[in-house]
Amino acid sequence: MTRAGAGPALLGLFVVSGVAGLIYQSIWSHYLGLTLGHAAHAQTLVLAIFMGGMALGAWLASRWGGRWRDLVLAYAVVEAVIGVAGLGFHPLFLGYTAFSQHTVLPALSGGGVTAWQWLSATALILPQCVLLGATFPLLSAGWLRLAPAQAGRVLGGLYFANSLGAALGALAATFVLLPRIGMPGAVQVAGGLNLAVAAGAALLAWSLRRAATRGGGASRDQCDPDGDADSARSGPRPLAPSPAANGQPSAAALSRLVLWATALSGAASFVYEIVWVRLLHQALGTTLHAFELMLAAFILGLACGAWWVRGHGGRIADALRYAGIAQVAMGVAALLSTPVFAQSFVWVGWLVGALPRDDGGYALFNLGSAAIALAVMFPAAFFAGMTLPLFTLALLRRGIGEAAIGRVYAANTLGAIVGVFACVHLLVPWLGLHGALVLAALVDAGLGLVLLRIAGPVRLLRPTLAVLAALAIAFTLGRPDPLAQLSGVFRTGQARADAEARVAYLRDGKTATVAVAVYPSGAAMIATNGKPDASLMLRLEDAPMPDEITMLMAGALPLALHPAPREVAVIGWGSGLTTHTLLGSPLPVRVESIEIERAMVEGARVFGARVARAYDDPRSVLRIDDARTHFVAGRRRYDAIVSEPSNPWVSGVAHLFTEEFYALLHRHLAEQGVLVQWLQSYEIDDALLARMVTALLTRFPQAEVYLTNDYDLLLVARRDGGVAALDLGRLDHAPLREELARVGLAGEADYRLRRIGGPRVLATFSRLMGGAGHSDFHPVVALDAPRTRFLGSRSEFLQYLVDNGLPVLDLLDGRVPPARAEGVSQVEPSRFAYAHRIAAEVTAILEGGETSGWLRERLPLQAQTVQRLLAQSARPLDEDGLGAWSADAAAIAKLTLGLLPAADHAASWVEPRWLAEGQPRLIGELMAAWSAAARRAPAAMFDAAVAVLESRDARLPVEVREQMLVIAQLGALGLGDADAVTLLETRYGDYVPRTRNFDGIRHFLRVWAAG
Repeated sequence: MTRAGAGPALLGLFVVSGVAGLIYQSIWSHYLGLTLGHAAHAQTLVLAIFMGGMALGAWLASRWGGRWRDLVLAYAVVEAVIGVAGLGFHPLFLGYTAFSQHTVLPALSGGGVTAWQWLSATALILPQCVLLGATFPLLSAGWLRLAPAQAGRVLGGLYFANSLGAALGALAATFVLLPRIGMPGAVQVAGGLNLAVAAGAALLAWSLRRAATRGGGASRDQCDPDGDADSARSGPRPLAPSPAANGQPSAAALSRLVLWATALSGAASFVYEIVWVRLLHQALGTTLHAFELMLAAFILGLACGAWWVRGHGGRIADALRYAGIAQVAMGVAALLSTPVFAQSFVWVGWLVGALPRDDGGYALFNLGSAAIALAVMFPAAFFAGMTLPLFTLALLRRGIGEAAIGRVYAANTLGAIVGVFACVHLLVPWLGLHGALVLAALVDAGLGLVLLRIAGPVRLLRPTLAVLAALAIAFTLGRPDPLAQLSGVFRTGQARADAEARVAYLRDGKTATVAVAVYPSGAAMIATNGKPDASLMLRLEDAPMPDEITMLMAGALPLALHPAPREVAVIGWGSGLTTHTLLGSPLPVRVESIEIERAMVEGARVFGARVARAYDDPRSVLRIDDARTHFVAGRRRYDAIVSEPSNPWVSGVAHLFTEEFYALLHRHLAEQGVLVQWLQSYEIDDALLARMVTALLTRFPQAEVYLTNDYDLLLVARRDGGVAALDLGRLDHAPLREELARVGLAGEADYRLRRIGGPRVLATFSRLMGGAGHSDFHPVVALDAPRTRFLGSRSEFLQYLVDNGLPVLDLLDGRVPPARAEGVSQVEPSRFAYAHRIAAEVTAILEGGETSGWLRERLPLQAQTVQRLLAQSARPLDEDGLGAWSADAAAIAKLTLGLLPAADHAASWVEPRWLAEGQPRLIGELMAAWSAAARRAPAAMFDAAVAVLESRDARLPVEVREQMLVIAQLGALGLGDADAVTLLETRYGDYVPRTRNFDGIRHFLRVWAAG
């Protein structure tokens, strides 16, 4: 290959290298998150390791690169070593994790644990980071040796190529590789790309060496690898030392100035990136998809800025002056990004409202999110992408040599590390996100003005006025509306929260922005990055919010299930109500709450007396840390662990719902220890919910599941297997007793009502949904849950097993619903309590009572149906009315049969007083099937339902036929005849098509029978 053809080849190789580099960065953050957690210090450490290694690699390349003859070949060797390390990273990580958790950490305590985690995490990725940092200086210097007249084109071109590849790598890692092949496959793909780049670079180096040997040197035209005329215009020796102009610094002084300037610029750029990501999370949602789109937008801006330098580098006479202009422009653009962000809530609201809630709509939502991220980030990132090539060019033009490339790159990277730590741990806590961004912008702009002044005589009035004008805009139009920050627009489509809401607390914490809103109704809500995490009423006199039932029950269950819950851990603070509930009992001696964001704990103080014990009780211990890190680093064992983190679509949360995390919790539970795990069933589908259930079952196979309100599930399991009976006497302490009664947890019937099923129910649900689990290394939930959130999906299968109308779980799992006389607490919202009341009201009418006002008001159609059924049944039916009557009877059966125990059906279905004698034979057969189901009599259920099916009467509506088939299948399972389930489907499948009413139940029974 000639030197003229080397340029495009080198650019192509560096694009691929950039793709691999960002795949590593993305995947390593997931890996190290498993070791270090996702707390602020862990996030900054991961970035520090990555950037610090890059800086060290660039510095080493600048020191040693001048001694090597063939830098392109050296670059190939470095890429090859990176690739080999990438291929072996996953097995290395597995070995490290096992050694760390089972050998090292149990022998350490206190600071030793933290030191080991940080040092070992550094050792895992630092070697590759050092090598990655060496790639840009090596390839840049190697190309400059081929084209010494083209410093601007070379530096800008390579920085562009690497940044473009990085943007593509960020998208590929999250949108392509992780969903398909998980973390191990993704990191191996990156390793394969490095090896391919290494092979290409080695081949290129060999070709250039052969060409030089045959040709005895290169012609003037061949010295420009891009084949243009800029080299002729620029002169043959631009790297030769040029004398300092009057008033300009010497070469040594210039070198120091540029290194400090590029370090400050790198620090400011990373402050921008962190702040923009944090801000946009409030508008776009805190998801992996949103983060990678933002990262790609930022890197694309860098790439385009470098591309500009590539195209104009040959015409830039004073690179330092241009760098100063770019710095001022970057600061101004950063300040002007604040009003753009303030408008992003409106744009996201339009997207959510205008797009269809389907997969195509979600794809468009992601495209729209990328466009919004570009609008906020691109202008300042564009100028940031110009600075590093320009700073390097300024030194090369003064003849400082190719070592300047590595030094500038290292200084810029070290500055980035300082920017990361300063932003997360100093600027955001002290100044907030807006203040941190403004300060970084002023640093950039001030640096630019200094560079312009040093570069030579220049009028600074205009750039200064531009900075001041942008600053005024940032403070007047750039502050986001607190009600917009609170709105959760990515969920609601509303750009502002309710205008009646009073923002009682708003703070930018180290990991998230936390807000608390208080409403005139007395309700209060705490939100993280706009997503509500807990809501409750501030006064006990008011009806409870749905979240209150969940939090109180999550605290009550371990107290009622464990004989002596002395040591308790709570994952996630939320409102503090769960911790408050646990401390309402004298049994715990220590309740340790683990919360990743301190601002959440501070904000929840707004809830006042409702959560007072969580703050004031001396038994309450707060740990500000990532939950995973807390358990990995600790040796304490707990009698009970309550895990209620945020929703699993939130970035960094899904790793608390994996097989590996449940194994970790299992090790930290004492004998007879109880785990209570909250799971959402809203904004998620059955398949994803089943993955998390399956993950828990791998370590806790004897789990059972409760429904608290309409959509919150609690999974309960014991470390040593089996499920203990509830002892509600352990909850009989004031004021805990009154707090529980207020949310509908007054007696044994209220808990039994909310219990869905036990281990086999959950295991069958898991197999029904495919049986796939959820692993740390295949984060399917984190990747797919944002989509189900956008679609507004709901996982309702487990709930439907209870309120489908037939005694499915009574026959299969021994569930006994509460009787009417047991006095189920009627507190809304509670899906099962609501269904139980409907069943009680309808049953009372069938027994001879009047239609209640409550039923007519809430369910007028059902009230009309029961009255119509009674009217039709008062005399013998003729054959023509059989179809309509059976449809009404099946509808009423669905409202009652499975929701009350057998004794409550005596006068309604077992010996129905409402049905006149002398009815047609088919009605008698139908009533026999419903009566058998009401009595939970398997043999009679099977015989009576099969008799109806054998008639194959075409007058029966499809929903009636399907109800009969399910009754027959339940009867067969009750008799222990699992094979009959499939035989019934085969025999009557043509007569009983599947409908939405019982299709899921039929699949469930088939899987149950096969299990």
